Amino acid sequence: AASVPKKAASPSSSNEQSEPLEPFGALIPFADPSWYQGNFSPYFNETHAALRAEVREWMENEIEPNVTEWDEAKRVPEEIYKEMGRRGYLAGLLGVKYPTEYVPNGVKSVPTESWDLFHEMLLTDELSRAGSGGFVWNLIGGFGIGCPPVMKFGSQALKDRIMPGILAGDKRVCLAITEPDAGSDVANLTCEAKLSEDGKHFIVNGEKKWITNGIWADYFTTAVRTGGEGMNG
Repeated sequence: AASVPKKAASPSSSNEQSEPLEPFGALIPFADPSWYQGNFSPYFNETHAALRAEVREWMENEIEPNVTEWDEAKRVPEEIYKEMGRRGYLAGLLGVKYPTEYVPNGVKSVPTESWDLFHEMLLTDELSRAGSGGFVWNLIGGFGIGCPPVMKFGSQALKDRIMPGILAGDKRVCLAITEPDAGSDVANLTCEAKLSEDGKHFIVNGEKKWITNGIWADYFTTAVRTGGEGMNG
């Protein structure tokens, strides 16, 4: 198991780290971030070191020994995605305050009130140690771009209905923007949504293509046209 340096009571805020952590990691000059090696950083504290240790242990014991086999099979077991949910990792990859209303238990090694963007960065960094782009994109590719818009712009009713399942790893979400004739040129998309005659529903017509993780998704955060041509439509 990866060691956690200078184990102490977790601060209530990431900004409360007043002195550098004791050196840990490989201790090879320039091979690890400087805050591993006893240098002060205002951004990292014991909670970040604890998260690193937790995720690295999971990666070394359960992921790295199997990832080559998964790459060759072109398939990551669905149980791994569910484990991301059970560990609270999915809820920590949204770029927002940790959503305790949907994942009350959070991540084992980090108090939910202390979670910040540096924890999120560390989590993705440790997942990348698998050395497999396919592995990382399977877990957070579609999720990482499809879920944040729902958290930021979705109605409360929508979030309450779908977020628990998504963050638990039971449901998948993706972002549907690209079309056969419009990808990076988002202003020219043609998929449209028109309000039904009773004014209660939007009816969506059009095509989407090359959607990251779309083949597994239960929900699609979809870019559609509700007005005229161009970027304001």
